[in-house]
Amino acid sequence: MIDHDETLGDFASFVGVSSAFVSSVLTGKKNIPDDWYDKICEHYPLNNADKTALYDAYCETKNSIKIDVVAIPAQAKRVALQFQRQLPTLSTEDLEAIRKILEEK
Repeated sequence: MIDHDETLGDFASFVGVSSAFVSSVLTGKKNIPDDWYDKICEHYPLNNADKTALYDAYCETKNSIKIDVVAIPAQAKRVALQFQRQLPTLSTEDLEAIRKILEEK
């Protein structure tokens, strides 16, 4: 925000929340909302390093992840649930392979 001559209030209006909520996110009291990463990347001229740093910060705030499986095919639900169960046991190599597959899509 500071780099783009915006106030906390300007940013809050942009993302559609209160200034108090933005302040809570900036101080680590609240998680970064899921839609902020894309909104920020589309709105600001960020270089790749800034985008990576922003995504890393977003990931660090997440303590749990909710996947809405209501409108997805049964096979996708099974994969999501299997991933949830097996995630703690996956190796670094397995995780990197999965990440590469997802980045290609």
